[in-house]
Amino acid sequence: YAANGALDGAAALASVSDPSRLIRRTAARFASILCTDAQLAEALARIIERRTVRRLLGALARRKRVAPIDAFLGGGLAKGIDPHLVDLLPLASDSLVESHFAAMEEHGSPLSWERLAVRHPALVSSALMRALTNPKKHLDTRQRYRFMPLLEKLAKGAPDATLKLIAALFDIGEEPSAVAGAIRKLLRTRPRETFDLLRARHDSARPVRPPGAFGIVRFDKVAHRLGPERLEYIIANAAGTLGDGKKSRRWFLRLSDDDKKAVLRAFLKSGRGSFGAFLFRHIPPEGPDAAARERAYERWSRAAQIGDGTISPEILDWLPKDLREREARRHLSQCETLASKPDRRNLYARLLPFDEAKTTLAPWLGHPEGEERAKAQRILLATVLHEPAAMSRALDSVKARKFEQDPVRFAMIDALAGLPVARYSIEHLPAVAAILQDALDAADLSTATSGAAERLVVRLFRRDGLWGARWLTKLLETRGAVSTYGLGDGLTEPEVRALSPALAELAHDWATRERAGALINLAQSLNIRLSAAPPILDALARLSRELPFAGVASISIGLLKAYARPRFTELVPSLIAEDKSFVLLPAVASFISLKRQDLLAPLLESKPMTGRFATGRTHWVIDFDTGHNRWTACQQQRYSEGLVMLLREEKRDVPTLSFAIKTLVRLAFVDASAVLPFASDPRPPVREITIRAIPRLDAGQGIPVLIESLGDDRARWAIYALRKSFSEMPRSRVLAELRAVPTTKVTVAKEVVRLLGEMGGEEAYRDLLALDRPGIHRDVRIALLRALWDHLDRAPTWAIFERAAADPDWVVSVKLADIPLGRLSTEAEARVVELLTKILARAEPEARLDLLKRAAYLPLRDERRSLFSRLLDHMGTKSTDEARAALEAVLWRMTPGEASAVIAKLSELAPKRRHLVVFVPVLVAKTGPYAAGHHVRVAEGLLSALKGDPLAVPYYIDLVSRLRGWKDLAEAFVHLSGRDLLHHDAMASAIAAVKHCVHPEVLEERLAKERDPKLRRLALAALEQAASPNHGWTKERRARLQNYQHDPSPAVSGPASFVFPPE
Repeated sequence: YAANGALDGAAALASVSDPSRLIRRTAARFASILCTDAQLAEALARIIERRTVRRLLGALARRKRVAPIDAFLGGGLAKGIDPHLVDLLPLASDSLVESHFAAMEEHGSPLSWERLAVRHPALVSSALMRALTNPKKHLDTRQRYRFMPLLEKLAKGAPDATLKLIAALFDIGEEPSAVAGAIRKLLRTRPRETFDLLRARHDSARPVRPPGAFGIVRFDKVAHRLGPERLEYIIANAAGTLGDGKKSRRWFLRLSDDDKKAVLRAFLKSGRGSFGAFLFRHIPPEGPDAAARERAYERWSRAAQIGDGTISPEILDWLPKDLREREARRHLSQCETLASKPDRRNLYARLLPFDEAKTTLAPWLGHPEGEERAKAQRILLATVLHEPAAMSRALDSVKARKFEQDPVRFAMIDALAGLPVARYSIEHLPAVAAILQDALDAADLSTATSGAAERLVVRLFRRDGLWGARWLTKLLETRGAVSTYGLGDGLTEPEVRALSPALAELAHDWATRERAGALINLAQSLNIRLSAAPPILDALARLSRELPFAGVASISIGLLKAYARPRFTELVPSLIAEDKSFVLLPAVASFISLKRQDLLAPLLESKPMTGRFATGRTHWVIDFDTGHNRWTACQQQRYSEGLVMLLREEKRDVPTLSFAIKTLVRLAFVDASAVLPFASDPRPPVREITIRAIPRLDAGQGIPVLIESLGDDRARWAIYALRKSFSEMPRSRVLAELRAVPTTKVTVAKEVVRLLGEMGGEEAYRDLLALDRPGIHRDVRIALLRALWDHLDRAPTWAIFERAAADPDWVVSVKLADIPLGRLSTEAEARVVELLTKILARAEPEARLDLLKRAAYLPLRDERRSLFSRLLDHMGTKSTDEARAALEAVLWRMTPGEASAVIAKLSELAPKRRHLVVFVPVLVAKTGPYAAGHHVRVAEGLLSALKGDPLAVPYYIDLVSRLRGWKDLAEAFVHLSGRDLLHHDAMASAIAAVKHCVHPEVLEERLAKERDPKLRRLALAALEQAASPNHGWTKERRARLQNYQHDPSPAVSGPASFVFPPE
């Protein structure tokens, strides 16, 4: 820190290799500020820890000091490819990255590519565009693994280039869902271009139900930037991507006048489904659009109805007054479904004017059962939501029932508390006061009703603060308790300041009467606006000083710390001066540790503490939690003495012992001899906690103890603890220490092998090769395979992998698929493919199936196509589970030019019925409306093979329904009918296919007049689908249903007679 203050780069350079970890890391942090480029080059050469190197390079990159970064990385890569340096390459300049881009492509990890997309988006987008414009028009699995996760980052850094990339991806058949994250990012910055991109993809696909490609986005936040033509298209084709309902119409209110007219015009002309109830509010019932409005309403009403003909009252809330009341009357008097369900029917009365609703509910308002009266009162009072002018009448109706039993009174007051505050004015407060007084006067007032009264007063507090304060105090006096939860919710800072006199009255009364809970609830509800209410701050300070409850003081002080920091900073020293036990509160302890070390001295004494929160019967060791590195050496030493005393207590609980040990090792100025003896403590928990904590000691002081622990029962903890210590040591010393480690225990042996692999270097590699001998434990062999990942350029490595592929233990062999395949050289990748094909030929089904499930996504280019060929052959295996997994992998890994080979294989296997049963669902899942062209060709090939197979009709129909439109589907049905192949199973598949048809109405028209009753039965299914919820039973559809109900064939008229459109 002195070097930083003196701007001394030489001192920072000298400190980066200091034995102390704390000094090294602090110096590295300051080096990016203080050191010259030459000094930085030397500093980077001295630093051993990779994490510290990475942090220093990151700091330099943030300061745009790329010269030392380029010098360090360029020099390192000139000596040979080091994956760790390749991962740091994105921090360098554009020129250095470009010169080593080939190394990135061969050896870059996913993390390095993510960094590259953030720092050099132009380079990444260019590389992806080159991959997309190759003659194959296809991304191989490795390119997909590498580039697809980067699109979101590119959308932020290079939005225009990303638009072109996604357009190219769509051209090769990528599904919109695969780029959903990037599309959403682009929508924020390029809304029009993104919309046009989705529209082009939507229009180029096979027919699909709305919203189609638009289903991955929401246009609410950018609708005002799209323009009228695009908005019209959305309303007609993807209305679900816009918010619907009264609270979701903000997008519409932000539109320009021309845009609003375009939306309303499109809604009246081509609106679909039940979207847009709130839009009727913006179309006058009288005027040039009156007839179109009526037609749109009829269409909307039919579509919004569920199967019994009803529409949820919550949806009807969005309609304008005339349509809302019309629907309410229909439900109350014309809907047969509700005739026998008064509880559901009466709910629609709240959509009527108050007086009409009161007349409608009259039988229930005077019902002899209190429960029924309570329900009716709730509904009646809810009418005020739509008729604010009726508020006075509603309050009068409640006042008139002052002698109601408590459950009814609760329903009325609770309903009033649930109304928006905007429905109340100052003139209504006397009536509310009378209602509250009547409730307090009732002997049977329940806790629930009292709570409802509190909520009502709290909500009305913003209307008149003094009125609210008086009533909250009165409720407190009468009931003995009161909740102010939510009082400050929604208040702005100016409103809080305006209500300050009322808050002062509440705070004074409650603080003096020890109503701490109510006061704290009030302060919590004010949240970030607490600083605007000085009376509440004064009351919180008073609570913390006067009440003898640690919980109250802790919450009060915590609120001041979070929302009134100056008051908190002023309060703490005075509290500590009055009573040292306040340091037991976490907020106070951490503040003193971090900001007021001058107050620490008396708090570190290892003697009994007295005060409000301490009895003086025992000594306290305070948990300061953080800030120890800001203490002096003397303060740390005194604190450590208390911690050691805790550890020496035989009957101390384990959590306290853990706290003491973990805190001791964080005290940099305390000698390690204070904690190291506890590594041999007779108490097992203490030994384990100490061994695991020792690596945190500064300057490697605990390494000898950890090395010693490797020879006894502490080895399984010590070997993991050594990992951190070894990362701070020179390679030669680490290697010497590892060679001396006894490896009789499997846990220790595994970790030694992993450390040898991570350390790298020729000597470590030779030690790893020596471990490859018969008889070693499975876990150690698997660790050895993992350790060799950084040596894939060596021939002996591949010899070990070859033996592993043939290992009698199949678990060992399948671990070869865990090799980091995304950063292999071309030669290494070819060898991996050979190994994987050998695993697929193993006798154990577990090994084959484990690999097959991952084969689709393995990031291998497979340039010789040997893996693809092996997977294609594996489709014919006897096991259908393996055959299905093989087909999934084949479809994922195939190129467009390999479609014919896959079709031939499927045609060959189609007669094998067990295989066909599992193949068809896989193809169906891959051939959605946005499927890649080569996947569609494969499915079409199988479809051709099945067309002449009379025994596979259901599977033929499944494929036709996915691949073809309504016209081809109808022709397929007619063709099958002519061959008398619409048997029971075929009809079941055909009806399912009809339900998936995007245009069931035209399909129904095509089949309705066919002579075969089975085709007319399918037409009936199409009619049901066309009239499904969100479409509705129009007059025309009802007429056609009647035709089917009078069909001469019972196969048609029977099912039709059991279709019941809503009345």
